[in-house]
Amino acid sequence: MHSGPRNLIDLRLSDEARFIRSWLENPLLAGAITPSGRFLARAMAQCVDPQAHGPIVELGPGTGPVTQALLARGVAPERLVLVEYEPSFCHLLERKFPGVKVVRGDAYRLGDTLAGALNEPAAAIVSSLPLLTKPEATRLSLLRQAFDLMGRDGRFVQFTYGVKSPIPTALSPGLRYKTHSLAPIWLNLPPARIFVYCHADCPRELEQRPDVLAKLLRQSRRFGREIRDEFEEARARLVSNGGGQTADAKSRRR
Repeated sequence: MHSGPRNLIDLRLSDEARFIRSWLENPLLAGAITPSGRFLARAMAQCVDPQAHGPIVELGPGTGPVTQALLARGVAPERLVLVEYEPSFCHLLERKFPGVKVVRGDAYRLGDTLAGALNEPAAAIVSSLPLLTKPEATRLSLLRQAFDLMGRDGRFVQFTYGVKSPIPTALSPGLRYKTHSLAPIWLNLPPARIFVYCHADCPRELEQRPDVLAKLLRQSRRFGREIRDEFEEARARLVSNGGGQTADAKSRRR
């Protein structure tokens, strides 16, 4: 019987297989072909204050990488409420995270899905939903519902593979909010960006990034630069070798 690191590797591969199968069956629902990477998950968890009062709601947890990061961040399992649509993922999450509440339902109908599930306003809502696959009106509706479920200083945390905010700002009559974006998470594949939304009259300003998150982002940017440098060097070598081979071929033909 295997144990230790081997079991962790097997579990990771199993989660990847589940996610890929879900993506193949419904790519618009899954949004991405693989789960969020650990660097992205950790960065999202760092946007949540584990000491804030109220439950933490996670939307679209999938196989649970962000859930794991939230628990590692210090959020108690009984404070976590996971909203997942895919039944197989719901069963997996219940097995992996004892004590966490898993609610099967449509996150885009968040008010109905969480009716009776929260005893008090949520401190934060962390979303891995593929918002860019939805119309702008649906995205705005989701943010409205999220704000209705949170306290005045609640935070809605969302990642995206796009370069701009996935919640449009031009089409938001009656919905006033502040947005804070983080630097791209280059260590995630594909690279992703995190946006944090709160009420326009939120009592607390958006905090500066914690030291841990700042360090994570510096590592991510450095990794991105290293990848670009290696790519440029490889391309230069390819061009150089190709030129040399051409010259050698010409000399042989002579």
